[in-house]
This record gives sequence, C-alpha cells and structure tokens, in this order.
Amino acid sequence: MRPLEGLRVLELGQYIAAPYCAMILADLGAEVIKIEKPDSGDPRRVYDPLVQTDAGALSGGFLSYNRNKKSVTLDLSSPTDRLAYLALAGTADIIVENLRPGAVDKLGIGYDALREENPRLVYCAISGYGRLNSHRGEFSDRPAFDTAIQAMGGLMSVTGETSGPPLPTVTGFADIYTAVYASVGILAAIQGRERTGSGSFVDQSMYDTVASLLERELMLWDFTKEKRVRGVDRYAPLGSLQASDGFVALILPTDEMWRRLCKAIDRPDLLDHPLLGSVMNRAENFATVIRPEAEKWTYTRTRRQIVESFAAAGLPAGETQTIDELYDCPHLDARHMFISIDDQFAGKHRMIRTPILMDAYEEPRPDSAPELGANNKELLQDLKPRSGNERTGAPPKDHILLGAEQ
Repeated sequence: MRPLEGLRVLELGQYIAAPYCAMILADLGAEVIKIEKPDSGDPRRVYDPLVQTDAGALSGGFLSYNRNKKSVTLDLSSPTDRLAYLALAGTADIIVENLRPGAVDKLGIGYDALREENPRLVYCAISGYGRLNSHRGEFSDRPAFDTAIQAMGGLMSVTGETSGPPLPTVTGFADIYTAVYASVGILAAIQGRERTGSGSFVDQSMYDTVASLLERELMLWDFTKEKRVRGVDRYAPLGSLQASDGFVALILPTDEMWRRLCKAIDRPDLLDHPLLGSVMNRAENFATVIRPEAEKWTYTRTRRQIVESFAAAGLPAGETQTIDELYDCPHLDARHMFISIDDQFAGKHRMIRTPILMDAYEEPRPDSAPELGANNKELLQDLKPRSGNERTGAPPKDHILLGAEQ
C-alpha cells in the first residue's frame, strides 16, 4: 500500500516541472495519467541519451520524469478530443499542467471550466511567472525555461567565481524545486478538501519558487543593503579544502566552529591571527588565509580521513563526491535511493528515486515510463464517471477511442 492510492491525477505536462511533480505523486501511489499529443508526445521522449531499438525507443531524460505513469494521447485542438479530455477530467482528483499561460483557457478546458462539473478538483498550474489574475505582474505572460528562471530568480547572481560570469546551477534545478513545492501545494489542497469539500487552484510560479530560495540573501539586503558577491559569503566562512584525493567542503558559521577547526588541524596559532578575529573577518579571508593554512594539513590526508577527523572534532564537513561516486554510494544504496527499472526497449537501468521514505508504506513501484498512448484503450473506452463524486458525463463511446490505439 502507498499513501496516495485511490487518487487520480491527470498530467498535461511536458519537459520537467509538471512531469516531475506528477511523478512524485505517482511514486506515492497516485494513478497518474499523462495526456500527450498523438504521434509526438512529450518533447522529452526524443531527448538524448536515447536508446533506440527496432521495437521502440526510450529516452533517459523522459524516464527520469515519467516513471510509474500511464499515457493517453489526445489532440486538444480537436473538439472531439476535448470532449474526451473533459470526461476524463471529470474523473480526476488532481490536474497538473505546465502549458503556456492561457493555452487551456482558450481551449475551454481550464480550471474555471472544469470546476463547474468537478468542484472537488485540485488544479495545479505550474508556470514561469504565475497564473492567478489577482496576482498578475509585468512578467506574467513571458514564456520560461529553467535557466531563464535561475537568472531571474537571483540564483545565478550568487553562483560562480567572484571574477567570472554568473553561472547556472545543475540543469533543471528551477524545474525540480518548483515541482517539489507544487506537490506540497497539491497535498495541502487535498487535505483542505477533506474539511471543506471543495477543490482549489494551486498557482505555482517558478520565479516565486526560486526567489524564495534566496531568502537569506534577501534578508541580508533588507538588514544591511549589501549584495551577496559571487563566490563569497561575508557572513559565513565556507568553501572547499584540497585533500590528497579531491576536496572537502565545510562551513564555519560560529566562533566555536572556528576553534574546533584550529584544534582539528593542530593550528591553535590561527586563533590569534589579526585577519581572523571575527566571523565576518574569516568569511572575507577564507580563500586568502584560512584555505592555504588549513591545506597544509589537508593536503597529506584523504577526504575520508579529513571528514572523520572533523566529525570527531564536532565539525560538519563532507567529501566533494563526483557523479560516479554518487551513483555507487553505499549510503544511498542503504537508503534505497536507487530503483532498478527494466524497460522493454532499453533494458535495465538504475535510477535515483524521489526522496520520500515512510516506514508505514511501500516504496515506489519500479515501473518504467509508459509508451506513447499505451493506456488509451484502458482509460478512454467505456469512460464513465467514478461513483461517489460529481463528475461530467462521458461523450459517446465512438468519440472517445482516440489516438494510437483507435
């Protein structure tokens, strides 16, 4: 058993944000039905890395965001297919979409149209800059992609070397962080529905989400009118120290942490260094004074030796792991953070899972991503409203068998 079993989710999603949000819900047990264009589907279906066989193909990028789902193909520009979508939406508890702002409303299948027939519907719209008319801003109609939002949200302004250009963080960061917040909003709305009997509209903006991550930098600006400089945090000494086999990262936010470091590296003399007398002094001089002095000790030791010595001294530090080390990490393996997917076309692959562990429920299913339109017959033929809820009536059966499996 999984906690969201019994909930039906429709996903009008493409690329990353909405698909990842819906996959979180799928991993927690919800039935997720991905609505895709006939013939092409989600654009990520053809992204590299792509495993191509005579029988079919699978994209690693598509698998990463679309495991444990079903796929239905509908051409929403077709009136007939829109009727089928409306009937299917009448059976849903949750809809997640990240189409261009205004697209679904122009087609007459937006939240306002759907809630009239399904007042318990929780509708989550993920967009670059927000959808609610009551909260429109000057960027509301802009299209958005991950890197643009990382820039707009201030994240790139604090990422990179001091003398270099702004740099994005990992690809997809804004999408995935937004998807996580969207899933929180959805589950809060589902809980609220249990009390009120009514659904709600969850307006999840990527710009809002990334800006909220900069809460510390915004707080410092409010208090001090100082802008964070790339590569430097004036209020917390932090950075990496070179070991014999790589790097170790640490942060020294307090005087006590500083004393522990000096003791751990056998350098009590640094406690009296004229440039290191306060947290702010140490932050400003981490790269020029603390790093070269500390590395006299760390150069001759491995990352593991350094981290274990620091841990014994009460210093939180971590090895800077490479991607291959992360993939083979025994701790992540013990945490069951990887699942083995056996895809009919691409074979076996080991994928990182969504990081929610609960002892009372089963872990996510190890199902692959669906073939395009794989569930048309199952879900569109004989479509009926589910009992116990107010749902839309289905259009005639001959108008419902659509897409690849007509």
